[in-house]
Amino acid sequence: MGSVDQRGVAWFTAVYEEHYDAVRRYVLRRLRDPSASEELTQEVFVITWRRRTRAPEHCLPWLYGIARRVLANDRRAGRTRPALVSLPGDDVLRDRREDPARGAQHVDVHRAMDALSETDREILRLVGWEGLDVGDAARVLGRARGTVRVRLFRARRRLAKALENPASDRENGASAPSPAVIEPLEESHA
Repeated sequence: MGSVDQRGVAWFTAVYEEHYDAVRRYVLRRLRDPSASEELTQEVFVITWRRRTRAPEHCLPWLYGIARRVLANDRRAGRTRPALVSLPGDDVLRDRREDPARGAQHVDVHRAMDALSETDREILRLVGWEGLDVGDAARVLGRARGTVRVRLFRARRRLAKALENPASDRENGASAPSPAVIEPLEESHA
């Protein structure tokens, strides 16, 4: 996207237009508050402008790293957010209308994800939702590639276990999720 010396308004505009939606979705998935997500996404791009000379050529993982830190700062500030809202364009809503059983599977996945640690959830989101490979996820997290690969493997295993054992749900009469939901994410990114 241009050498460091050429990173002016044109460079920033190109980065903004190419990556704004991805960064906004990244923030929205974690915050679940559309107006606060817009505000924090803008903050990510203000920081991007200020640090443009440090941006790598492939900058989406770098932008996710900035967004991750902005979200952490927001959490430390103690702002409260709604527990859960429907996200614009969320496939879960469409799937529930087409197949109620599939909507129940999504609820099971959300419950299983909630049972994981924040680190496990973030690694799974970066690779599964954001579509990053292990190397890019490692850059976002500021960790070694090997460390993230191992953590991803373990997070997938814990997610599968959580999906197989929703003990409290089964006690309340809910059925176990379909095995199709607990298949691990593609290994092609590893």
